Amino acid sequence: MKTKFRLANLHVYQKVILIFILLIVPLLLINLRMNTTGAAFIKKEYTNSINSNVKFYSRQLNDQIAFIRNLQLQFLNESDLQKLSFIGKRLEGYEQFQLVNRVRERLLLIQNSSEFLVNSGVYVKSLEKTFSVRAGIKDLPNAEYEAIASYRESEQAQPVYSKSGRLYFIASSNNGRIVSYMEISKPKLEETLRRFVESYEDSGAALTNDDFTTTIAVKMDKDIFSQMQKHVAGTVATPPDDPTRTDTLRLGNHKYLITSSDIQMLGMTIFTYINQNEVLGPIRTFNFWYIILSTVSVGVLVVFSFSVNVMIHRPLKRLIQAFKILETDNLNISIRPQGDIEFGYLYRSFDRMVDKLRGSIQENYEQKIALQHSELKQLQSQINPHFLYNSFFNIYMISRSGDAENAATLAQRLGSYYQFITRSGSDEVTLDLEYRHAVDYCDIQGIRFSNRITIEAAKLPEVCKPLLVPRLLIQPVVENAFEHAFEDGMRRGNVTVQVEYEEDRLCISVEDDGDTLTDEALELLHERLADVSASQEKTGLFNVCRRIRLKFGQRSGIFVSRSALGGLKADMIIHFNEMGD
Repeated sequence: MKTKFRLANLHVYQKVILIFILLIVPLLLINLRMNTTGAAFIKKEYTNSINSNVKFYSRQLNDQIAFIRNLQLQFLNESDLQKLSFIGKRLEGYEQFQLVNRVRERLLLIQNSSEFLVNSGVYVKSLEKTFSVRAGIKDLPNAEYEAIASYRESEQAQPVYSKSGRLYFIASSNNGRIVSYMEISKPKLEETLRRFVESYEDSGAALTNDDFTTTIAVKMDKDIFSQMQKHVAGTVATPPDDPTRTDTLRLGNHKYLITSSDIQMLGMTIFTYINQNEVLGPIRTFNFWYIILSTVSVGVLVVFSFSVNVMIHRPLKRLIQAFKILETDNLNISIRPQGDIEFGYLYRSFDRMVDKLRGSIQENYEQKIALQHSELKQLQSQINPHFLYNSFFNIYMISRSGDAENAATLAQRLGSYYQFITRSGSDEVTLDLEYRHAVDYCDIQGIRFSNRITIEAAKLPEVCKPLLVPRLLIQPVVENAFEHAFEDGMRRGNVTVQVEYEEDRLCISVEDDGDTLTDEALELLHERLADVSASQEKTGLFNVCRRIRLKFGQRSGIFVSRSALGGLKADMIIHFNEMGD
């Protein structure tokens, strides 16, 4: 009597074996599927890699040839070459010699510009000569001219002309009175082709024209190349928007991957073939061992990976992501710990660090902004009322004397001067407005002391007029020259303002010929300006120097020295390509 098969009736050993089989069979099937999918993926990636490699080198070669071709066309329009073509025979010996030398120098320069050129030359009909880097100056007939003549007789439309195993680029102008020819290096082309196939044994590459009459080949098997010709002849032409194409060709027991790419500037096509077994063969060898290894390691890997992912990877990843967000200057982040985990201390420390950093940055930023505003307001409040009173008195006296033109000019400059000082709004102005304000001050002083002080102010370069600078930078430096150089009020004097701007560096120099500045005072002033942040002085040159360095960095500022006129020279230097904090 037959007994029914029941799982409950099986022994424990049998149950374990059965369960193990039920668990391992799906894994084996999945691993097998993964292996076949991986092989297909590798084949696809391998094909894409070869395709990309051919496309990259063909594009490089096309760019190099295009570069050579452009140089050749530019050379045909050279003024020296055109002059030599039209009036070369009528020139005297030395002048003709100079033109020929310049043309040869240009040919040498063209040849040295590309490693694909082995010779560059030109035929000038008016002189019945050829000039080339390799052969020099030759009278007709010669071998190079024979290549040119045969090309003109062939009337071919191909960009590249092959003659006696050599490749030429030939172009003419002036109805054939000038013919430029450049020889392309075959060894260099072979070197380029060798890059495609140097890593594989059963492979080859060829560069050929459409009718396969001109061919440069590397490791190319004749039988395979013949089959490739037949295969290409029976396929659809490559679309113009995709000059690279990949196809397969089966010969006997071997399957070859064929890649072709058009070199438009050469009018030729690169063909490569590689035996697919060289890449996919080793994959089949590893199939068996791959299944065994995956079967043994999947269980261990899953358990270990899961535990590590939960206990270490996820918390650490969360902390790293927080640091990356912090690197973007985003301080609005918090990773408060959930529960009492091992990473809780790090999380809490990170949050405390962000809170302290946020507070420090805010406090420092507000202090610097307040310092900038207070120093600007302080400089604006330093307006000397006596300057205003004296200016009005000067206007009154000039008007009484009948000099209406100077009175009007002084009034206009004074109005512009005080309008700029008392104007509210942005703390920054264009350099044009700032310099014009300083010039207005110079004009006012020039009119007030026209009998004693001579002022020369250079014109501001156009390129630096729209640059933004803090307000009231230049006028205090100019005012310092008037106040300290001519403080006795009796002597005659000169004040010059020079401007230089080059490579984002502005230098405004203010010089006077005052005689009261001693060497000791100059040295003390230089030291205080060098460490202006430690100086308690908030007016004049120190105020300007501090604001410049705060805005444009430590290389900018006010630098003093002895003027060639005998007084003080103050150089206000600003590097616009550098910014302060």
